[in-house]
Amino acid sequence: MSPWPTGHRFAERTRAKHTTVHALLAAGHSKRSIARQLGMGFSTVLRFAHAAEPEQLFTGQWQSRPTKLDALKPYLDERWQEGCTNAWRLWEEIKEQGYGYPDGYSSVRAYVSRNLRGKPQPVGPWPPSAIRHPPAPSSAGSSPVPKR
Repeated sequence: MSPWPTGHRFAERTRAKHTTVHALLAAGHSKRSIARQLGMGFSTVLRFAHAAEPEQLFTGQWQSRPTKLDALKPYLDERWQEGCTNAWRLWEEIKEQGYGYPDGYSSVRAYVSRNLRGKPQPVGPWPPSAIRHPPAPSSAGSSPVPKR
């Protein structure tokens, strides 16, 4: 089974290029000629030519790998279901919790954009009457007022 579903833009582009490379090879074109015609690097053409199936090319950076955000995804999912759909606010909540999340806002925004947008949300007024804000880590002499 393919790790990429039909309709995934990377998968469709890779399948199309693989088909084109193999069609040109079958028509008698050299690998260098194919690279020139398709505007691809020679080593890329070699990889496509050596792969019997396009799925053999779906490796490396495109596979799911652990990220620094993985531990926080359940929290982000829960807050999304509670009605907090603002990526900036979610990122600020993570910072306030003191998780020591090293990456910036863009990682949270990307996760929200790719995985949460379009998911159903509870119907009701925003903000909900009982917003749950986890306590920030305590430290001596710190102000109880959150930083903005």
